[in-house]
Amino acid sequence: MSTFHTLETGRRGLSAGQASISTTGHNIANANTKGYSRQQVNTSSSPSLEVWTSQGAGSGQVGTGVSIDSVMRVRDRFLDQQHRGHSAELAEWQAKSEALGNVETILGEPGDAGLNASMDRLWSAWQDLSGDPSNQAMQAVVKERAQAFADVAKTIDRSLGELTAELKERTTAAENEAQTLISRIDELNKSIVRTGPQANDLRDERDAAVGELSKLMDIKVTEKADGSYAIALAADKQPVKAREPIDAEAAGGKLGGLVQALETVENYQQKIAATVTGFAEANGKVFGKSAPAGELTVATDAQLELPKGLDEDVKKTQADFRALVSALGTEAQSAGYAVKTQEQMLISTENRRQSVTGVSLDEEMASLVKFQHAYNAAARLVSTTDQMLDTIINRMAAR
Repeated sequence: MSTFHTLETGRRGLSAGQASISTTGHNIANANTKGYSRQQVNTSSSPSLEVWTSQGAGSGQVGTGVSIDSVMRVRDRFLDQQHRGHSAELAEWQAKSEALGNVETILGEPGDAGLNASMDRLWSAWQDLSGDPSNQAMQAVVKERAQAFADVAKTIDRSLGELTAELKERTTAAENEAQTLISRIDELNKSIVRTGPQANDLRDERDAAVGELSKLMDIKVTEKADGSYAIALAADKQPVKAREPIDAEAAGGKLGGLVQALETVENYQQKIAATVTGFAEANGKVFGKSAPAGELTVATDAQLELPKGLDEDVKKTQADFRALVSALGTEAQSAGYAVKTQEQMLISTENRRQSVTGVSLDEEMASLVKFQHAYNAAARLVSTTDQMLDTIINRMAAR
């Protein structure tokens, strides 16, 4: 066995030590880089050499040192997928909770400026008028209260319409953002396939884009043999591809939450409009021709008479409206609880994920010392082998 064999073994040790030190330095430099995954050098024993021994040929083996197999990111795919799922759930509930909170704010119930209080004041004016139907001052009060009710109804209907328009714009913006991210992921897939399995920083960039996409949609990610990602909607396994329409209703995440929020707001707007229309019809001539909630008008010239069955109709309308407000409050509260729950789950998953993939400066510094000692030991091996060769070549030859 040649003495040069030991020199090669030392050289391989130096290469492995240098690669480990360089990778550790890369980790330290990116300790505060968002989306960076800790990297590590994977090594293994290089193939041994068969040597002659007293037992015959091939009966002994001598190690040849270390081989650098790869420099890989430290990731946990299960935690990554779990984190994406919690991100999607949180974004979905946040969109719904925000919309429900806005509807509650618009209604302002319970409160003196709300629809229910306006109905109470108009009903009270009718009660006063019923004792003296021909009293013009009392008739004027009824009309004033009716106008106040119409104004509140118009304000609520207009505000709900504006909220609906805003949700539609946000839904379109979320779809466009998702398309941009999908296209970016597609480009990164191609770059990673071209570069090969060592494209660690490109993979980090892709995972960051996938993380942003998971807030917009609930997705399932599968890595193919060539290193590219196949992305599908988690709900129906429908593939998500660049420049193709997105099924927003099945998307989940922020996009799905906005779609559901839009449907919820439109549903409440219709129910509130029905309440306003029913109350207006129950009040007879004080309101002009039948009109939508946002266009309600008061017949200022009409000679008013107490409508038949007004008491029962008003009580029923108010009971239905209070039930609607109660249902809204319950739904908004449930959405708020869901947001808090998902926030805690996301934080827990993120902490576990960071414990795997994040950079700990203490650990990296300890590793740096370890690799430095390994490098120094390999260098000492090379130096010792060099001295051996010097003895063989120079000193033995001199004799």
